[in-house]
Amino acid sequence: MLKKNEQFTAETQKAIDTAMDLVSASITSVEKLTHIQLETSRQILEETSKAIKGLTSVSDPKEMFSRINAMATQAVEKNLASARDVYEVVNEVKAKISKAAEDSMHNMQQAVISSVEGASQLNPNGSNFAADALKGWINNANQALAAMNKVAAQVSEFANNNINAATKATVEAAKKTAVKK
Repeated sequence: MLKKNEQFTAETQKAIDTAMDLVSASITSVEKLTHIQLETSRQILEETSKAIKGLTSVSDPKEMFSRINAMATQAVEKNLASARDVYEVVNEVKAKISKAAEDSMHNMQQAVISSVEGASQLNPNGSNFAADALKGWINNANQALAAMNKVAAQVSEFANNNINAATKATVEAAKKTAVKK
């Protein structure tokens, strides 16, 4: 009985630690996202103010359009950089949540195996078959989960590569547009 209480206490502590880790990760990500938003807003305000002051001294329309295009190009680059930063924060939090879910699933599987093994000791006639079948099922489920995680990682990498390529193409297109005018 004492061993069961110790196990229950340990499992409860693991659950509390996991919950605290997730809360901490959430708070950290909110801080990072808020920092990104505030920094981006500050930069936009400073650059817009500086650009407007610079435009007031321009009398040549061609020069004015050139400066406006340069401002637009910088704005696109900054927005894309900010979007990349947000994407990284979200991916970081997603990874932490996924790891916590996997750990929780692993702990639950271990508890089920332990329970089945404990039950099989009480009724040894034919109960090993049920325990072995359950262990096999859990092993197969783990292999399927690992395969799905591998596919998800490949899809994530593919999406990330596409985002980077689209970002680069957008910045280059904005620069070419600015040069043409």
